[in-house]
Amino acid sequence: MTWTLLLTLAAIVLINRYFFLEPKIALKLPRVIGNMLQYSAPCLLTAICAPIVFFNGDQLRALPLDAYFLTAMICVVLALISKKILVNLALSLLCFYGLFYLLN
Repeated sequence: MTWTLLLTLAAIVLINRYFFLEPKIALKLPRVIGNMLQYSAPCLLTAICAPIVFFNGDQLRALPLDAYFLTAMICVVLALISKKILVNLALSLLCFYGLFYLLN
């Protein structure tokens, strides 16, 4: 995944969320479309992260004992337990680097 693609996807999400969900902008969308736009960021993040978690290049990762897979599961559990994004991010990164150096 190149930085250009990641930054382009981030810009698309920002534009969608800002222009369509910002209350100061006079553009009003139907409620159903506004509700659908709230899921754009998680959908894009899932589309970006799933190939990284499950594939190493063209090969499927050794899932039960892989640092990427284990950290993804830890991140999901942390997100269910705590709603603090920065704390979850920091703990997930620490878990990833710890597992990555432990398993490799």
